[in-house]
Amino acid sequence: MNSDISILIILLVGLIFSAMVSMVVIIELRRHAPKLGIIDEPDHRKIHKTPVARIGGLGIIAGFFSGVLFFQLARAYCGEVCSVLVMPNPYLLTGAIAIAVAGLADDLRGLNFRQKLVVQCLVATYMILAGARLNLNFFIYPGYAEAISVPLTFFWIIGVTNAVNLIDGLDGLAGGVFMISLLAITVCIQVSGQALNLVLIFCITGAVLGFLFLNWHPAKIFMGDSGSLFLGYVIACYSLQATEGPSSFFVFLVPIFAVGLPVFDTLLSMSRRLLKGHPMFYPDKDHIHHRIQRIFNFSQRKTVYALYGINICFGILAVLLRFTGNLMGFFVSVLGVAFLTFIVFRLQYLTPKNVKRFLKQRKQNRHNTSLILGTNTGAAKSNRAVSQ
Repeated sequence: MNSDISILIILLVGLIFSAMVSMVVIIELRRHAPKLGIIDEPDHRKIHKTPVARIGGLGIIAGFFSGVLFFQLARAYCGEVCSVLVMPNPYLLTGAIAIAVAGLADDLRGLNFRQKLVVQCLVATYMILAGARLNLNFFIYPGYAEAISVPLTFFWIIGVTNAVNLIDGLDGLAGGVFMISLLAITVCIQVSGQALNLVLIFCITGAVLGFLFLNWHPAKIFMGDSGSLFLGYVIACYSLQATEGPSSFFVFLVPIFAVGLPVFDTLLSMSRRLLKGHPMFYPDKDHIHHRIQRIFNFSQRKTVYALYGINICFGILAVLLRFTGNLMGFFVSVLGVAFLTFIVFRLQYLTPKNVKRFLKQRKQNRHNTSLILGTNTGAAKSNRAVSQ
């Protein structure tokens, strides 16, 4: 049998194995979730109407690492055929374990954002020390580009890790968006002439497909923070490879477009909350999927399909940007900005009426905060006077 066909068969078997492990673990977790208290209860911010288990991410993680173990055993026992398969970066796997543990602790016990952020900062620093970089190509400023690549990589890993978590608001949304971004990045890496890490691609694909089978609307289980943070971290690190190899000035935009929808939704959310005077990570019901449902009166499935379409457009822009030189890269970048602007106005984020309302609400929030602080200060003075 041709060696290429043999490798393809082994890769497909590994994908199926990852998917099966993911599904079996998720089914078992769903059975025991009520006893463990790992249930996502409906509330005013959530779309689901009935309690749903929220630990499917553990199935994704189990499926992924089981697949990695499968390929490691295949390399050991299948000799020459599997020797060409490159195992995932051990530093990436170590960081993934740390992120998964933090997400699982949040699902089981509950962690505040600062605690999770500390873990993410440590993991991002660890990956940078291991050589992870967002490669920039500023030509006349090579030293400057190299200097700023470190902090940009740091914020990129943390930002994308949380971006996938924030977009996880509809059945099948986060997993499907992840798969589209994974495909776009893989094409970008292939276009640039680099070797593909097929083991990583097939393992994570199988694990996510196994989860999506049970997460499609109406979802039988949610991925929770363990899954969303894990997938965000994997796609953040994997997307960095899309900036390597021959590149243009605009190559740094490739991962931004490839992971476009989660990044775009996160930036919109932070900007919206800043205008309103709320904390950056203040929870609300005004994400891009909420907007599409309200404005177009879409069902969950139609909303997810629309968001898949948006992310596919971002992925196409990423591939075009990776494929073109500086001049065409400029036009593709302008096209991307125009596409973003269209979405912002079509979803009525930046209409004059909304901006005016945001600013008014921000002023009111500041006024309320001043009143609260003034009342607390007055009460403190009265207490001191009484005690004296």
